[in-house]
Amino acid sequence: MTNSPESNQPERDLRRRMRELDWRVQRLEATQMPAKSIDEAFQQVYDELDELQDKSDAMRADISSMKGDIARLEGKIDIILQHITGLGK
Repeated sequence: MTNSPESNQPERDLRRRMRELDWRVQRLEATQMPAKSIDEAFQQVYDELDELQDKSDAMRADISSMKGDIARLEGKIDIILQHITGLGK
């Protein structure tokens, strides 16, 4: 009984996948970062997150202030409209 090339195809695919995985693992092992570099990278991320949090807090404060300003303007507009239309009397 002879083996057809098609019967070996799944085995070839499996071996090819295993070689690819082995290559990826070797590459990962070769590019490992030392603990100090990882710590520095995470510290940079944390610093950037803190900066974004500060900007977010400032934006929230600005929005709250703007909401107060809008409420005061709406009150003034209501008074003006009542005066113009005479409906508030």
